[in-house]
Amino acid sequence: MTHTSRRRVLKVVGLMTGASAAGLFGALPRLVTAQNNATTAPLDDFIQVSQQLTERKDLSPRLGAALLLALGKTEKDLASRLPALKGLLQAQPALLQAERLAFPAEHGDSEKLARVILGAWYEGVVGKGKQAQYVTYLNTLSNTLVSGKLVPPSFSYGPCGSWSRQP
Repeated sequence: MTHTSRRRVLKVVGLMTGASAAGLFGALPRLVTAQNNATTAPLDDFIQVSQQLTERKDLSPRLGAALLLALGKTEKDLASRLPALKGLLQAQPALLQAERLAFPAEHGDSEKLARVILGAWYEGVVGKGKQAQYVTYLNTLSNTLVSGKLVPPSFSYGPCGSWSRQP
């Protein structure tokens, strides 16, 4: 039989109180759940599907990983829906030849996921409302496509860093 010293009990109680005050216990289950969901969808599949949808081969794997992580937090059953979308696009590549993205009614969920993925790459935001995950701004496809002609609007006037110098 082991005896727990008073000092050890006080240490454990102190650690639990500190962690509770910092909000770690409340956030931990959501954090673990989000990480588990995000890691179940393979990045290679996500990049391949994204390349098909955007018709671009130069997508950033680093940005793709960030978008996939955010999608794992906001999209239910992403791990099972992404392979279904990948299989559909491989079986019926003609779906992407239409002027507008429109899948047959029986593939409505895949169309919805395809639209979410396209929105993530072009807007840099995943999800809606309070669940929205802001992933990137300057590296979005919408800003990348016009970067040679336009400067994306930002939160400040002038070029980046101009606010740090005194006029």
